[in-house]
Amino acid sequence: MCSYCGCRAITPIGDLTAEHVTIQNLCGEVRRAVSAGDHATAAARLSELADVVHEHDAVEEQSIYPAMGRIPEFGDKVGTLFDEHDELDAVIDEALATVASDGPAAVRWDALLAVFEVLLEHIQHEENGLFPAAAIALDTPDWEHAMRVREEYHRIHPDAPGPQHTDAL
Repeated sequence: MCSYCGCRAITPIGDLTAEHVTIQNLCGEVRRAVSAGDHATAAARLSELADVVHEHDAVEEQSIYPAMGRIPEFGDKVGTLFDEHDELDAVIDEALATVASDGPAAVRWDALLAVFEVLLEHIQHEENGLFPAAAIALDTPDWEHAMRVREEYHRIHPDAPGPQHTDAL
């Protein structure tokens, strides 16, 4: 992940980057559990991953992505990032629904692990492209909006695992 531009000092980017680390770690835990044939643990870690991803997606999709989408050069990239969220969310939701209805052994773990590869590339595109560009292109009202989106998410989902910052930029 990028560490050269200082964009992580902006609270919303710092929070999103921290969630990227959590997401990558949980993907690794799911992958290792599947490799070991421990589908119950894989399902538990996948549920944790879904909780982090839902909040993370909400912040990006309701603040950073639309703000960056106003910049013509980023319109197509933002569209791709939205599509990747949709694909990942659909596969995770399908897997968790299968766990609930038929048990963890019935999940198509190969399909889920394949989507993790897209997710890891997605994170790299954000870390090494979108976030540094956003640090330059967006202004204080955009960052304040991102923080309000996260605060609202936590108001609606008080048990959400992610950061709950109310501090200044």
